[in-house]
Amino acid sequence: MKKPIIKILSGPTPNQVAAGEISTGGTASLLSAISKAADLAPMDVKQLYGFLHFRLHSAKQAQARSGWFGGRLFNKFSGESSDYVPLSGTQMTQAFLAAGIEPPEFIVASGNYELRLDYAQKAYDALKEMAETDNAQ
Repeated sequence: MKKPIIKILSGPTPNQVAAGEISTGGTASLLSAISKAADLAPMDVKQLYGFLHFRLHSAKQAQARSGWFGGRLFNKFSGESSDYVPLSGTQMTQAFLAAGIEPPEFIVASGNYELRLDYAQKAYDALKEMAETDNAQ
């Protein structure tokens, strides 16, 4: 049985938010708001291509580590997945459209999701072709 294409991630718990506020002297809300605003803004082809390049590289490193116990433990504690790429709702929609796939209706811009690695690779390959076409012109 194949793994699901999309995982919907849950938001932080109130305890995680409170711990962040304490450790950053109250600036966590501001930094979080700026980070969320950046995730909502759509990327151009080259930006999304670079972003997916980084995410795919991280996932492939996690795959290489997952072959032994210490690597799986590192992946678990670092939050890196060997099977999924984390994306915001806006990035997820753009990745689906780049791959020529209609994005599911339940994806919202402010959501946090994980996209299965093979679908992220399809989007990356399509974006690479688009970026190379833009460079050739």
